[in-house]
Amino acid sequence: MCRTKRKEIRLKKLHHDFYTCYALATSSRTTLNHRQVEHDIKLRNCLGKYLHVCGYGLMEFLSLKTYADAMLTLNTGNLYFEFDSGHMGRGQLKDKIKNHYIGKGAFRVVFWTGTAEYAHWKNIATIKCLEKNRLNMLFEVTRRVLKDKPNRVLGACYHEYLEDGKLYNHKGRIVWTEE
Repeated sequence: MCRTKRKEIRLKKLHHDFYTCYALATSSRTTLNHRQVEHDIKLRNCLGKYLHVCGYGLMEFLSLKTYADAMLTLNTGNLYFEFDSGHMGRGQLKDKIKNHYIGKGAFRVVFWTGTAEYAHWKNIATIKCLEKNRLNMLFEVTRRVLKDKPNRVLGACYHEYLEDGKLYNHKGRIVWTEE
């Protein structure tokens, strides 16, 4: 892909520790922003699992160009998707929910929680525990901010969601599960 006889679309390989990524040959980039790459890969993994569970026919209604990480436009209302990589503090998370998700309307938000950067050196049990703590913090914030809309925000831990496909509400009850 990097060497072609055509001059139309040529790619170059970008340097990164964990992933093989390509860019247009005309791009000035030589490396990747690690934090954004991790976020985007994990978001797409979760979206892939969601579409696998709910049906790939919904893919035509999926948009990545929105203030949320992704949005699914349905007849019954919008469904927003956010991947929380663990970098925002409690105050920033509260502001994000207030600014984007407290308004009126028929929509829901699905948050998948991950861990902060440099988690690749930790064992999987520690990573799952950190993700669970992050999910609990998210639900604590949403209980305070969205008192009259308790089921507006649904959530799941990244690794657990990829394993079982379950989404939880703020009370810890399973709202959606893979069948």
